[in-house]
Amino acid sequence: MRMSASEKKELDEWVEKEFPKSEKRLEGSSPFHQLGKFLIGGGVLSYIVFALSDISLLKLLAILFLLLGMIIETIALIKYFRLLSHED
Repeated sequence: MRMSASEKKELDEWVEKEFPKSEKRLEGSSPFHQLGKFLIGGGVLSYIVFALSDISLLKLLAILFLLLGMIIETIALIKYFRLLSHED
């Protein structure tokens, strides 16, 4: 589907207007997202080490890290979508 010059100009203007809002939303949820990624990564690594060494404590640690990571990622998504609904 080809766009006409006026449609392309209109789309470019809309993107220029909306991009700063999008960046602000991402910055608001970023700390939670970073922590969530760290916890999920730690959970995956703990499970890999558990599978290789069969230390049962690592299995529990992996499950806890994964659950906490998913909860924090959910909080990041909720915060992001709240910012979407409370726009000017």
